[in-house]
Amino acid sequence: MDEGKAALYAAIIGFAAAIMGAAAGGWASWRAARHSADAAVQAALAQVTGQAANELAQWIRQERRQVYGEVITAYAQMGHILVRLGEAPANDALEAAYQVEADKVRIAAHTVRLFGPGSVNAAAQEFIKATHEARNAIHVWTRKTASGSSDLLEAEEAAAEAQRSMGRSYSAFVAACQEVLLTPQGEDAE
Repeated sequence: MDEGKAALYAAIIGFAAAIMGAAAGGWASWRAARHSADAAVQAALAQVTGQAANELAQWIRQERRQVYGEVITAYAQMGHILVRLGEAPANDALEAAYQVEADKVRIAAHTVRLFGPGSVNAAAQEFIKATHEARNAIHVWTRKTASGSSDLLEAEEAAAEAQRSMGRSYSAFVAACQEVLLTPQGEDAE
């Protein structure tokens, strides 16, 4: 074989090797770029998903805080009317105002059930029940006071016990709310 042919073959083989090397390098670069792009997409997806979950948890926490606060505010307003009613139990206007405020407490406590969690919902349900019972007992007491009934003392004791029960259920409700709000991300401890 003469040197010219050997040089030609060497050039052809070198050219083919360069093309194959470039193709292999391009293919490897394409795979690396694809892998990097997939990793970037997965990282972005994980970040967006995590951020969405955190934003949802924060929104729920804010809504819970607002709803729990509405119950506390309604209870305080009802308490102010109840103090005034205790000073003038035969006052029909105060008794009617108390009934309205007690209903506001119950409505606000029912709203809690939208945002939970279960521990607060259970405490709210007990609070609603106790508020309803206190509302009814106080209504009976004011009616008996206004009429000068002979069993006024029994009605007064029943109203006082219903108020204490309502106070205990309110304290349990507030404790359940605090437990949820003071837990990271407002998660239920259940």
